[in-house]
Amino acid sequence: MPVFSFSRLMMVFSTIFLALTLNGPLWAKTFDDAEKTAIESVVKEYLLEHPEVIRDALQELERRSAQAEKERQKNLISDNRDLLINEKYSFTTGNKDGDVTVIEFFDYNCPYCRQALKDIVKLMGEDKNVKVVLKEYPILGEASQQASLAALAARKQGKYMEYHTALLSAKGRINNEAIETIAKQVGLNVETLKTDMASEEIKGILQKNIDVGIKLGINGTPTFIFNDQVIPQVLPFEAMKTLVAKIRKAS
Repeated sequence: MPVFSFSRLMMVFSTIFLALTLNGPLWAKTFDDAEKTAIESVVKEYLLEHPEVIRDALQELERRSAQAEKERQKNLISDNRDLLINEKYSFTTGNKDGDVTVIEFFDYNCPYCRQALKDIVKLMGEDKNVKVVLKEYPILGEASQQASLAALAARKQGKYMEYHTALLSAKGRINNEAIETIAKQVGLNVETLKTDMASEEIKGILQKNIDVGIKLGINGTPTFIFNDQVIPQVLPFEAMKTLVAKIRKAS
């Protein structure tokens, strides 16, 4: 919640008080120092007697700020739709023609992303009309970035989903050793994987994912986008299911 000094609150409520009590536009009258002091005294006395007004005003300000941010993100999602769902930049699974699109920004070293994996898989298993777009968003260091490059490179060998699932299911931190070990386990050619990881093509794809995430103000993982609604947290299966149903009903 925003923090304001008492003097700032006094200024805000003085303006409100003047706007409500004066005849004619606020700018039609000027006040000398004595009048200003008297007005501020009245407002201060009122606020001290009714402190709930401050609470209500701050709550309303917070609500309006949240609504403005929601609208801003909605517009940005629309403006960057191609970067968000184009299969050149992200692996798409589920029903590619589904009526609800779920985009997940994730990091392979994020424990909450690992927790979310089973719920995403369950959602796709139970709802055959959901499209899921997986976007690598490595925010937890160099090891996460290497894991993201490896996963994107695995697409070239047709094993993205197997590798993605194995990376998120592994115990412990994903480092270079784990990247290679897990690659072998899912049947990837490790040398080819390394070559593709180092290519400008794969690096460029990852950078596009990072760029669009920054544009949207995404600063944590997992972050989900259900059509145009940003959910910056883990969302359990039942909550996902409820939100999908709500989106369908609204459309």
